[in-house]
Amino acid sequence: MYVPPIFIMKYLFVLGRDPELSVAEIEAVLETRKIPFKILETTQTILLLETQKKLPSLINILGGTIKIAEVLTSETRVDRIEYELQRKEFYLGTSNKITYSFDEFNSDLSSFFNDYLKDYFKQIKLKAQFRSDPTPSQLAISKDHLDFVIFKSHIAKTIEVSNPKELKTRDLARPAVDYMKSTSLRLSKILINLSRIKKDQTLLDPFCGTGSILQEALLLGANVVGMDQDKESMEHVEKNLTWLNKKYKVGVFHLINADAAHLTKHIKQLIDAVVTEPYMGPYIRNYPTMMQGRTLIQELTDLYADVLDQCQRILLKDKYVVIIIPRIKTKEGTTLFIAFDRIAEKHFTIEQKFFYAYPESKILREIYVLKRN
Repeated sequence: MYVPPIFIMKYLFVLGRDPELSVAEIEAVLETRKIPFKILETTQTILLLETQKKLPSLINILGGTIKIAEVLTSETRVDRIEYELQRKEFYLGTSNKITYSFDEFNSDLSSFFNDYLKDYFKQIKLKAQFRSDPTPSQLAISKDHLDFVIFKSHIAKTIEVSNPKELKTRDLARPAVDYMKSTSLRLSKILINLSRIKKDQTLLDPFCGTGSILQEALLLGANVVGMDQDKESMEHVEKNLTWLNKKYKVGVFHLINADAAHLTKHIKQLIDAVVTEPYMGPYIRNYPTMMQGRTLIQELTDLYADVLDQCQRILLKDKYVVIIIPRIKTKEGTTLFIAFDRIAEKHFTIEQKFFYAYPESKILREIYVLKRN
């Protein structure tokens, strides 16, 4: 019986500023889409993995990846590298004038590869100019630019680049934005992907604010339920999602102006995922005192215990809650923690935990991925 050969493909993912979170997101996205893969190596900047088939387009799904590159060669000897590269076509466009660039990580191949590219461009009579340090936004919109990633002995051609300018434009175009109540769009995408939500399933954000998580979930193909007890926030999120639907033709959204501690009074359907950055206390300009911090910790502990109890009642078995939990820094230099593990383990298995801090933030954050028992 004929057995078709197994084709192994390798990819380099250039990771964002939170590499542990970025790697977990990539794993979750590939697992959710049932794409077999094997991670070969990770560093603070690069993830190297192999698959048995070509990856689908992923860059607009992922929030923590800067670019994805398909490995052309992993050989270590120069003659073998040249042999492998000669079998590849780098440029398939029609322009006779292009630019090119590459990023190098833990490698000494840049000089060799640059010389090889110069010879290659000369042979195909293509005018190519080296461009140093183009931004991801510039790479994403350029049609006549080749980009490469070199990691150790792996030389890869960039196939997808994130476009932070497009994300920022979408963020600013929303009709109602309150950044004191909003999760960044990049982080929103990461949280959603960690929840393993699939197309046409339903995601709940019980502290939806102005709707960043809901918006990105809709763009990824989910239906959403948003809840917030703040009436002004609900007015904002309705404007934002109505605008989003007109512009992008997204799925179904349902909004509820109510307290998240009483989810089951308002939500009767079973939910496929809960993703939220909950209330973390009042906005503070200065660090609280130890006494103020302890009072806030107790208030948040009670709130999160109530919310998780409600979530487990409406969440399908083996589905996920992805939630951000604060650490409170005090004037005395102490960091106060919520005993969240004890709360969560009543109804959930703690699958993953990540430390996350916004630049110059007075409140540190932990991201929990919980699986319903």
